[in-house]
Amino acid sequence: MALIQTEHVIKRLQSLSDFNFAIVKIKTSGDELNSLAAREMGSGTFEREIDEALLRGDVDLAVHSLKDVPTSLPPGVSVVAVPERISPCDAFISRKGSPLSSMPKGAIIGTSSPRRAAQLKCFRGDLEISHLRGNVDTRLKRLREGKYDGIVVAEAALIRLGLGGKWERMPIERFPTSPGQGALAITARSDDSDVKSLVQLINSPEAMEEVSIERSFLKAMRSGCSAPIGFTARVEGESVKIVCGFYAADGSNFRIFEFRFPRGAPEDTGRRVAELVLNNRELEWFWREFREG
Repeated sequence: MALIQTEHVIKRLQSLSDFNFAIVKIKTSGDELNSLAAREMGSGTFEREIDEALLRGDVDLAVHSLKDVPTSLPPGVSVVAVPERISPCDAFISRKGSPLSSMPKGAIIGTSSPRRAAQLKCFRGDLEISHLRGNVDTRLKRLREGKYDGIVVAEAALIRLGLGGKWERMPIERFPTSPGQGALAITARSDDSDVKSLVQLINSPEAMEEVSIERSFLKAMRSGCSAPIGFTARVEGESVKIVCGFYAADGSNFRIFEFRFPRGAPEDTGRRVAELVLNNRELEWFWREFREG
């Protein structure tokens, strides 16, 4: 997936400039671990070695899945562009082509995400949620083998891999996703004006605003990726619609909020939403569970 994303960015940059590009493959700490161990190590597991290569000057830019990029980067490294976002949504795929609402009681659904697991339990508490590791190809293979009745993955991953199978898009209004999901981040040295000018050619102002709101919220919440929280911002005309969901890990409770803010101040908007939910008495059960957990 990382190579596909990088090739996509390079192809776009080559079509708009006379620069020559070479791909440098860097194996990170996260690549050496399974998804559960990488998550336990915390954010930045898939970026640290790449950040170091940037700062040494071994590479001039890097392409990441934005949801894997920590909200605080090392001094001297910046997110300098966010290309057009494909889809922030999750996708449900069942072995027999059934939608999530029609899955039989006790059906085994695979996911490696605590957020997705909690959301599934809240909306279909009669399903069995089973941990599923591996890249998207591996997950689809295990689904075909019959080890799972259905799986949940990022829709953007299916699109980028060019997979033509059928899947069900899970609506943001019920299943808000991880901050940054569906977006790519291009990072570079903060003082490299030439690279920053180049990658601005493929920057999407709408996508940059959406993910800036989401990352500002995540930073203000200090919850990392372990808490079962969904938060998705979408630019709609001159405003931004935000869907924010909080879920009990056992599926016993949930609360979804929708907000709308004018465009133009993404960092402030993210912090403002964080303040609103942190001070909302309807979520006392969530903060109590999260702190005790």
